Amino acid sequence: MNDIEAIQHLQQSGNYRIIKRLEPVKRYRDGEPATPRIGLVIDTETTGLDTENDRIIELGFVAFAYDASTGAIYQILHTYDGFEDPGRPLDEIVKQITGITDEMLKGEKLDDDEITGWFKKADIIIAHNAAFDRQMVERRLPAISQSNWGCTFNDINWQDENISSRKLDYIASLLGFFFDGHRAVNDAQATLHILTRTLPETGKLVMAELLLRAREKSRRLFALHAAFEKKDELKARGYQWLPAFGFTDRFGKPKKGVWSISVSEADIEAEEQWLAENIYNGKEALFTCRDITAKDRYSSREFRGS
Repeated sequence: MNDIEAIQHLQQSGNYRIIKRLEPVKRYRDGEPATPRIGLVIDTETTGLDTENDRIIELGFVAFAYDASTGAIYQILHTYDGFEDPGRPLDEIVKQITGITDEMLKGEKLDDDEITGWFKKADIIIAHNAAFDRQMVERRLPAISQSNWGCTFNDINWQDENISSRKLDYIASLLGFFFDGHRAVNDAQATLHILTRTLPETGKLVMAELLLRAREKSRRLFALHAAFEKKDELKARGYQWLPAFGFTDRFGKPKKGVWSISVSEADIEAEEQWLAENIYNGKEALFTCRDITAKDRYSSREFRGS
């Protein structure tokens, strides 16, 4: 019995689910896209999780051709993987997670020209947790700050697809494959592979759903002057605490920290009404907002207010 026959035999029993190691391919679909565009999936490995102070130690991306009207992905155009010496020894936890050592990084530098060139060619940049990767990349390479971004972590409603965790390896396993994670180009290739799959409940193409979300306008609301005792309501509603957000209170004093949420264009009116009624108790609503498109979504600019 060969491997294919063994897999078919196990699957037919109903007692086993078989997943396959991801083997990167050059082409996903024959022919050429009717509305050709270039996409780029990126991932970074870093010295830590602080987007303002930590540094990139590895950056990998996969550039690909896709059809803007359907989201169908056709072929791989380019793959890049590079190291950068952060100028200080790595923490042991970073070494353990990534397998990257100080010796591997010594004297290494990212190829700014190659990275910037492909970013400028791409119509959309995609990451799994773009709020992290975008801010890390734009701090390192400010010249690419005007790209459109999408996020497989946030822009797909995985819960509605009966996928309970948004971790990359978990999503991959439920979509039928596994990979060696926590290395930049491997994670980028896995994210791209996910984009080529169909969602288990709706049957929609993942890339098509991501593009739909990326093209929407949204609004980020900042609940200024929200009373401390309202924090549990805000958190339960999905608001996140932004400790570095600075503003001036009604008495002219500088303040830091605010609860914030991003909502789609269709939900703006309802969310503003909820804030007015539940957080400000019908009094003057003192929130501020910033309208967002893919040009700013997930960048540090999104979280600064208007």
